[in-house]
Amino acid sequence: MKLDLLKISICLMSFFLIGCSNNTEIDDIEPLKIEFKVFYTINGDTIIDVGSKVFVYYNVNQSDILDYFIQSDGKLIDSKDSSKNIYPSTENKVDGSGTYILVPPKGTEELLVIIWSKFYEDRKLKSIFTEYDFYRHGENQTVRLYFTEKNQGVE
Repeated sequence: MKLDLLKISICLMSFFLIGCSNNTEIDDIEPLKIEFKVFYTINGDTIIDVGSKVFVYYNVNQSDILDYFIQSDGKLIDSKDSSKNIYPSTENKVDGSGTYILVPPKGTEELLVIIWSKFYEDRKLKSIFTEYDFYRHGENQTVRLYFTEKNQGVE
C-alpha cells in the first residue's frame, strides 16, 4: 500500500514539475515603445521643436563612436580614419505634435538615438541616447527632451 502511494506521489510530482516552467516566450513579449517629446526653450517659453532630426542606429552603442563626429545627414565619421563611416539605420523627423515614436526591432541589444534640434540647428544642438537609457526599465517610456538657449551642444 505504501509503495503504491509512493509511486502515485512520484508520478504526480513529475507531472507537476514537468508542466511548470519559468521560460517566457520572447515572441509573447510586446516590443518596447519609446516616445520622444522634443521641445526647445527661448526667452522662458517652451515650444515644440517640430522637424528635429532623429537618427537611429541599431547594433551601435555610444562607446563605438567615441572618435566619431556626426554630419547633418546622420552619417558618423571616424575622426582618425575618414573611410570608416556609420550610417543611420533609420532617419526621421519629430512630427507636428513634437513627438517621435521608436519601436526597436525585437532582439535589438544595442541602440543609439541622436536627436538634432531643428530650432537650434545652426548651433548643432543634439542629444544622444543609448540602450542603457531604455532597456533597463523594460517597459514603454516617454522621454521629454528640452533644448535650451544655454546648451552648448553635444559633439
